[in-house]
Amino acid sequence: MRSHWVSLLVGLALLLGALSFHAHATAVPAASPRPSAVAEPVPAGTVVLVFHGGPDPRYTPRLLDKLAARKVRATFFVVGSAVNRHPDLVRRMVAEGHEVGVGAFRAGPDSSLDGAFSRAALAAVVPVHSGLSEPDPDTADAKVRDPEAILAATDVGRVVRLHVTSSAPGVVDLVADRYPAHRFVGLGEATGRAGSVEAGFGQRVTGHALGFAQRHGGTMVLVLGVLSAIVALLALLRTIMQLGLAHTSRRLRRLDAVVEVDHAPPVSVVVPAYNESANIVAAVTSIVASRHPAEVEVVVVDDGSTDGTADLVEGLGLTGVRVVRQANAGKPAALNAGIAAARHDALVLVDGDTVFEPDTVSKVVRPLGLDGVGAVSGNVKVANRRGVFGRWQHLEYCAGSNLDRQILNALGCLPTIPGAIGAFRRAALDEVGGISAETLAEDTDATMAITRAGWRVVYEPGARAWTEVPTGVRGLYRQRYRWSYGTLQSMWKHRAARGRMGRLGLAYLLLFHVVLPLLAPALDVYVVYGAFIADAPWALVVWALFLAMQTVSAGYALRLDGESLRPLWTFPLQQLAYRQLTYLVVVKSLVTALHGTPVRWQSVGRTGLAEVATRS
Repeated sequence: MRSHWVSLLVGLALLLGALSFHAHATAVPAASPRPSAVAEPVPAGTVVLVFHGGPDPRYTPRLLDKLAARKVRATFFVVGSAVNRHPDLVRRMVAEGHEVGVGAFRAGPDSSLDGAFSRAALAAVVPVHSGLSEPDPDTADAKVRDPEAILAATDVGRVVRLHVTSSAPGVVDLVADRYPAHRFVGLGEATGRAGSVEAGFGQRVTGHALGFAQRHGGTMVLVLGVLSAIVALLALLRTIMQLGLAHTSRRLRRLDAVVEVDHAPPVSVVVPAYNESANIVAAVTSIVASRHPAEVEVVVVDDGSTDGTADLVEGLGLTGVRVVRQANAGKPAALNAGIAAARHDALVLVDGDTVFEPDTVSKVVRPLGLDGVGAVSGNVKVANRRGVFGRWQHLEYCAGSNLDRQILNALGCLPTIPGAIGAFRRAALDEVGGISAETLAEDTDATMAITRAGWRVVYEPGARAWTEVPTGVRGLYRQRYRWSYGTLQSMWKHRAARGRMGRLGLAYLLLFHVVLPLLAPALDVYVVYGAFIADAPWALVVWALFLAMQTVSAGYALRLDGESLRPLWTFPLQQLAYRQLTYLVVVKSLVTALHGTPVRWQSVGRTGLAEVATRS
């Protein structure tokens, strides 16, 4: 996982570096006094023509044509940013025998850093490392346009300094005519300054990278702006759906309540368990303590545990609890073994780290009494929510997963019955061939299959189950990666789905569980660029509004779930830090899926905090 974080940070640093360089290269430098042109002694019989600025696509070609026609050699102190824009003109200068030195990186005052940028630009184009370096001076032709007057003001000691955008071609003729018997040499040769040497590999690479950033930075900014706009629109759309459809979902449940209230069939609870010794006793005893008017049997399938999970359950000696032992074959195989051993047609599938409330079983199976309902999703709650990390996951469950279930329930296309708690009709599972092992998200895969078979899948938020979430970044990353990759697998497997699942369910997952987290980093980068690089503080205002909208949505989700608003103070920090992990998980999942790389099931260590948290 560390390598992925390093790759993400390096990529982010490179992107921000490229944007910063583009902003520096294209910004207009602050006006400041420039040094006057300096006269330098040159050997007798020689004349030096020095041109500052450029290369300029309009003036430099004409100047080079004139120099070639008069067979005059000159020295050019080029502007680094102009070199990146017009590299062919610099190559022509060198090819025609002129000396090339570096001046400012941008037209105006220079700095040591700008000098390094200019040398790198020159190294990438020619490629040479020039020993000639001068600031951009204040020359006479900046104020006078007449060639005779320019020559009179600049010809000091037979060193004529000009800007490429002045009347330089005319001055070239005057100088050549005034000194017909003199030899025109470069400034380096005339003064004995260090000449040019071949640029090193590192400097050439740096120059190419900086040139790319300057030339394409504008496109990167435009792409970031478009992606940020898409992210904002998707977030706004999701918020509108949450505020509207979650309320609709509650109204639909009230309409169905009359039918649900009398449905209390005997229930078989299947608990697949692999090394769940930390939580299995609390999980099983909470199920046995259910206040359900009909029989509740518990089938614990020990999937090759090595920590004594099965022995702990058998040691409880509880009536109605059976243990099925098998060699480790994976969670889908354990679920299917438990379903086959179960005696009742109303099945509740639950993870081995999950603790039920006394009325959870009754509430989760009631909707099975409705016509056509084949499966019911319960409400998964975070048990170990103490500390900032636990609160972040608590907010994620309430404002993410559970609120999504409210929306998708209202749309009639719920795609996932969570492994922590779900009720199924045996007939629905039999029709789809049980729990498939073809994806890492067997719960999503089975739910989509049941929906495609024509069964209704609904959400019952009153059926609450308390589960232990990872307490460290590594465990969380592994869990979320499995979920994300498994969801992508299920979406692809059921891509041909029709009806509401095909039109709405898969579209919702694609937009808000793939595209939105995939593009959301663009908004963060764009805000950083605007606020701290491009001198646009309004970007922080836009991000603050975006965060406020998400916070309101999270608060609404907490209220819908009957939760306190107190953890909401950690939400802004979650958006700054925690969700970056979500971005990385989605990116890695998508890349892995596109490469077709097989991924194994990755279990997460348990601590037993679920029991402690639910009792406290």
